[in-house]
Amino acid sequence: FDQSEFNRAVQARRQPGSGFKPFIWAAALESGKTPSDRVNDAPVVFHYREKVWEPKNYEDRFYGPTTLREALEHSRNIVSIKLLNDIGIGPVIRLAHRMGIKSYLRPNLTLSLGSSGVSPLEITAAYAVFAGNGIYREPVSITKILGPDGEVIEEKQLNEKIVLSEQNAYIMTQMMEGVVERGTAKQVQALGRPAAGKT
Repeated sequence: FDQSEFNRAVQARRQPGSGFKPFIWAAALESGKTPSDRVNDAPVVFHYREKVWEPKNYEDRFYGPTTLREALEHSRNIVSIKLLNDIGIGPVIRLAHRMGIKSYLRPNLTLSLGSSGVSPLEITAAYAVFAGNGIYREPVSITKILGPDGEVIEEKQLNEKIVLSEQNAYIMTQMMEGVVERGTAKQVQALGRPAAGKT
């Protein structure tokens, strides 16, 4: 704090990259899709006025028909883009905001690659919805202040609300466990306990 009063947890905005993909998958579940639904991981071209966008997977390969579960485990960009295009950008943004993302999210397909900046605190609070059975709990740093005699000087009323169905929160947690067990976050197995997440 002596060197910088900039609070990176709250004030910093960074692109979450593939860390944003679970919000797209959660919105897909809300739209009626299942982890076993398939999306064709194949080349796709988008034309915007005079610009052409030919997105690629990280490995610069295509994998053909891929289940949503496998696509999340291996962070397939093409599936993410096609999924966002299919279910619509609006539902994904609305769900992400319900889950605790407060930052402005640019309404275009690059959102599927995590192009809009978010703070570490808001994305952590949003991820906690998956672990919390669909309940958003507003992060607080001070819950209560007591005086020298134990009297309550100030107490924060905790704000929580259901923002995702318990069923979809469970399914998302199971799919993100697969990211750790079989996918791009295998290194997390070194913790030696159950874990779910996204690279």
